[in-house]
Amino acid sequence: MADNVEVGAPPPVSPVVVRLRPILAALLTVGSLAWSGDVYRSIGLALFIEQFLTAMLGLALALVFLHYPVRRGTERAHLPWYDRLAVVTALAVGTYASILFPDISERMNRAPLDAIIVSAVFIILSIEGLRRTAGYSLLVIVLIFVIFALIGHLVPGELQTREVKPLDLIIYLGLDSNALLGLPIVVGTTIVLTFIFFGQLLVKSGGSHFFNDISLVLMGRYRGGSAKIAITASSLFGSISGVAVSNIVATGVVTIPLMKRAGFSPRLAASIEAVASTGGQLMPPVMGAVAFLMADFLEMPYREIVIAALVPSLLYYVALFIQADLEVARNGIARV
Repeated sequence: MADNVEVGAPPPVSPVVVRLRPILAALLTVGSLAWSGDVYRSIGLALFIEQFLTAMLGLALALVFLHYPVRRGTERAHLPWYDRLAVVTALAVGTYASILFPDISERMNRAPLDAIIVSAVFIILSIEGLRRTAGYSLLVIVLIFVIFALIGHLVPGELQTREVKPLDLIIYLGLDSNALLGLPIVVGTTIVLTFIFFGQLLVKSGGSHFFNDISLVLMGRYRGGSAKIAITASSLFGSISGVAVSNIVATGVVTIPLMKRAGFSPRLAASIEAVASTGGQLMPPVMGAVAFLMADFLEMPYREIVIAALVPSLLYYVALFIQADLEVARNGIARV
């Protein structure tokens, strides 16, 4: 879902966004790589992981408000005041929490005012960021569970929970390692970002052209070879990317025009590339972020997830290959 939203999000045109977004994105990436490479400890910084995560969360939230407008489908010639406020607030709160988290954690059981404020700001900004990026469906689900946490003690039967004070819930949601600072953000910032970075590094160094060329050599001789080139290239690139959007950007710019020139309709060409690129998230060794979460949740080595995903991912592409070949035969499309 997030991938689809990202494709459809309008590019911001505000000069503030143009200047600030690359800086924050670079800080987020460098910070993640430094944590993954244990750079902080090597230079003498003994940090709680929560200090790292709150800083990354602040940067990520700031990037969300820089990139996504309050309404989808609108362009921003200037960054509105409320988005400027959200960006500044996210960075300020992230910095404050990152620096003072050791002190805050010692006072957490007394519900200190600064912990309440930091948590409340993180929650509000995260909820609005979720609405802008994923829409209302996921937002409603999250809000239902939050409300249930407050009223669960009033529910009879098996679903009854312990009574939770609102202030305690705010602190828990904002700063606890089982909530906003839980496993998803840990995996996202320490593992997924690193894999995406090196995948993009491969793209910028010409790796996508390498995969396209291999696919052209392997499949160009067969009927409807352009579609089979798209499928093969997307599967190969997906194995080192794990991100559908990056896959489409890297391979689709070549394969979609190639399919259209071969006689595919624009809709069919785009559909084949979209489905093939989406399957790249299933292709080992680098899969979508959920695969890394599975490894952590199941407490098993990532290589076992990779092995388990190998056959289903191959079957996915075999089925897509057969379907594309049937479409080619029906439409009488020749080889490249």
